[in-house]
Amino acid sequence: MLATVEVIVETDGSVRLLEPLKLNHSTRALLTLLEPLEQVAEVATKPPLAQFIGVLKNADVFSDDPVTLQRNMRDEWD
Repeated sequence: MLATVEVIVETDGSVRLLEPLKLNHSTRALLTLLEPLEQVAEVATKPPLAQFIGVLKNADVFSDDPVTLQRNMRDEWD
């Protein structure tokens, strides 16, 4: 049986389950350590990517012909 269970690993190494877990027998498990909780909370507060969709649609920088714009950007690399 493969299952993923969220846990908190305390600084003393003890593991605290965040949800009940019922097993029919003893089993092996692997523990993967993730980012600290502070970093997870910081990522969760960032605005969703969908908020930025269409933001540049009416920007002056894209008012020229699209093909000309792309050629000019490519020419900057030379």
